[in-house]
Amino acid sequence: MNSDATGEAMHALHGLKGLTTCRDDHTWSEVHNDLFGAVIAALLAMHYIEPTGGRAAFDEIFHRRTRRGREAAA
Repeated sequence: MNSDATGEAMHALHGLKGLTTCRDDHTWSEVHNDLFGAVIAALLAMHYIEPTGGRAAFDEIFHRRTRRGREAAA
């Protein structure tokens, strides 16, 4: 995944939400652009890893990262 785009998106989001003392001016359009870039990079990477379809892997990882999945594992 393009960690640069992800990091930039989170930096801009935190700045817009007032969660940091970031002095840069950010826009919601910039946040959207960086987030979509990160998502596209991640989807392409998943396609290369699981060219026949990574749905099962996605479902398992998604479940594990949700509250319900963490509670079930505990």
